[in-house]
Amino acid sequence: MSTNQPMTTGPTTTTLSRGSTRMRMRSPLGLLAALAFLLAFPIALGCQILLDSGAKTAVHFALAAGCVLLAFSVFDFKLPRWINWIGCVAALALGTIFLLQGVALLIPSESLQYVAYQVLGQWPEGWLPDVVLLWFVAMLVVDSQDKSRILGVVALSIAVCFELYSHILRFGGTSDSGILKLLMLLPLVWLLFESTKKP
Repeated sequence: MSTNQPMTTGPTTTTLSRGSTRMRMRSPLGLLAALAFLLAFPIALGCQILLDSGAKTAVHFALAAGCVLLAFSVFDFKLPRWINWIGCVAALALGTIFLLQGVALLIPSESLQYVAYQVLGQWPEGWLPDVVLLWFVAMLVVDSQDKSRILGVVALSIAVCFELYSHILRFGGTSDSGILKLLMLLPLVWLLFESTKKP
């Protein structure tokens, strides 16, 4: 007995069977990555309300999970392989930093705190999101189409302008951009739409 399976030559697609209808999604990992990032702050807020602590730890672990999922989801999009590998490595490195910072909040170790926050939390954590953002820009230019492309242009324009602004602040000696950091979630909202599109 044979079943009809989608044939793919490029990125993989997922088919979910529901009775006689089928729902296909471009990137399930991209969807999960976007959800992990977007739910990080509500989860942290819930931890703070319910447990009176652990908000920072929850944020770091959720961001680490989102980065790892994003790293493996990049191959679901039709970009040149080398661009996908750059995005994958940058997202994995950023996820590793967030994971170490979360562990450092749980385990009282001065050396771990130093490595996670003073070494990795300075230059690498400041520049790796830019590399991931460049991967998003490449995806917008090469692989996005239709209405989600318009959303991508808006989301990435705002995110890139914010990143430039934060670098100007950093060079000026101030690094706190406050609530404006939430603007970096806009590309992830766009990723949510791109991931759920039919392949």
